[in-house]
Amino acid sequence: MRLWQKSFKYYLVVLLFLVLMVSLIYVFFKPQKEKVIEAMVEIPQNTSTKDVAMILKKNGIIENPYFFMFYVKLNNYKIAAGKYKLSSDMTYRELCKALEKGFVPKVAIKFTIPEGFTVQQIAKKLQSLGLVDENKFLETVNSYDFNFKYKYSSKEVKYKLEGFLFPDTYEVYPGASEKDIIKMMLNRFLEVYENIKIKKITNLDDIQTVILASIVEKEAKKDDERGIIAGVFLNRLQRGIKLESCATVEYVLPVHKEVLSLQDVRIESPYNTYIKKGLPPSAICSPGRKSLLAALTPAKTDYLFFVAKKDGTHIFSKTFEDHLRAQKQIEEGKK
Repeated sequence: MRLWQKSFKYYLVVLLFLVLMVSLIYVFFKPQKEKVIEAMVEIPQNTSTKDVAMILKKNGIIENPYFFMFYVKLNNYKIAAGKYKLSSDMTYRELCKALEKGFVPKVAIKFTIPEGFTVQQIAKKLQSLGLVDENKFLETVNSYDFNFKYKYSSKEVKYKLEGFLFPDTYEVYPGASEKDIIKMMLNRFLEVYENIKIKKITNLDDIQTVILASIVEKEAKKDDERGIIAGVFLNRLQRGIKLESCATVEYVLPVHKEVLSLQDVRIESPYNTYIKKGLPPSAICSPGRKSLLAALTPAKTDYLFFVAKKDGTHIFSKTFEDHLRAQKQIEEGKK
């Protein structure tokens, strides 16, 4: 065989081998972008490369553990023990860089804001978790323009975003700013509220609905009473009767009180619905989905009054006389 023929065959084999290797790298080393999976992966001490690959495979981070092992050994990566948040859209190089010795991953911090928390309570909780500065958070709520869809018109509003920081469970990474966390909570509110507002059967606008929902959130202890309580307040609004909600008064008190005094309900404040007709100028807390639904779809009822029993349920009345009798029964321990 002539020399040039031998050389041609040699180069052809090399070319075919390179094409094959490129194809393999494309097929097996590319990230899985069709359906991205995120997982918190723990690599124990003294774990072999093979076992690391199997752990990644089990968590859905990689498809082929053997090609991952080959890649690690080829590039001489050193994998360290630890907990890592990894994603299936990471390339093998990104995975190895994340897992190599000396890398400290950022682990998301999870926190939950309960239904009925005020802006002040949210700020205090987030500071206790080391996520924000309480004063800066409150200042940001009132000073930063979030270009948010819903805005209060009254200048007497205590906190501009009260009622819109949706109560839910969130995850943030260390370093997230007050603005970042507030935006995340506002976006969650929009996601929930925009999905359920189509069910609205009242003539209230969106702002009024959120305010009413916040009062329901504070007054209702049982889910099956939320719609009835919303209906009572709506009846009073339509008839021009003061709401007389203890929850609205408590919103402006410096400390929590189980029972309001006569002096408390005489406090001069736009939030005091014992002396002011209509809804307060803003929400008084962050209502959850159930209270928002109750305000959107209140029960149709003739009730105008309710009084709380010791078990958290309420006695509902159509007349003031019936309401007084219910109060007396509770005081005497008959209800």
